[in-house]
Amino acid sequence: MNKILSTMTIAIALIFFQTIKAQDNYYGAFGAPELKVTRILGQNALITGGRFGWVIDHQFVLGGGIYALTSTINLNLYDPISGEKLQLGFNYGGLEFEYIFFSEEKVHTSVDMLCAGAGVTYSVPDKSKPHSSYFSQNLLVWEPQLNLEVNVLKWLHIDAGASYRLVSSFQSYYGLNDKNLEGLTGVITFKFGSY
Repeated sequence: MNKILSTMTIAIALIFFQTIKAQDNYYGAFGAPELKVTRILGQNALITGGRFGWVIDHQFVLGGGIYALTSTINLNLYDPISGEKLQLGFNYGGLEFEYIFFSEEKVHTSVDMLCAGAGVTYSVPDKSKPHSSYFSQNLLVWEPQLNLEVNVLKWLHIDAGASYRLVSSFQSYYGLNDKNLEGLTGVITFKFGSY
């Protein structure tokens, strides 16, 4: 699965750069706060973050994004020193490739692929109390996404979309594995910029 996703990512990047070479090279850019609603470990979760993009010829986007789990996801584990219930931390960031279809239309679509590095932690909520060291692990995330985009103003575009988060396999730790972090996600993006 990871080899297929890596190959897809490389193929998308190569197509992207080859197509850019053939364009007339109109450039634009945006910055965008983003909200993602999903489920992790059977609990509703909010992931917040932001992305930026360099837009070529109104349709090709090369950029990056960084995201972090902002809701509290409690684990069925307790810290042996403090006695507190452990919480899950999850963040990721990396490159984003996007293709915008019919960008001159008021309502149009786009497809996006995020290729990111990620980190998972177990920690206590109150770090001021004595506690044991916490578990952490690095992994990879791929997140293809389909969006419906509305050009509200020349400098404001709002996307509503759905993505599916795929996670590289990693060492299971007290019942947490890659499948617990994967899943369908609803996404809202506010793009500020002209393109």
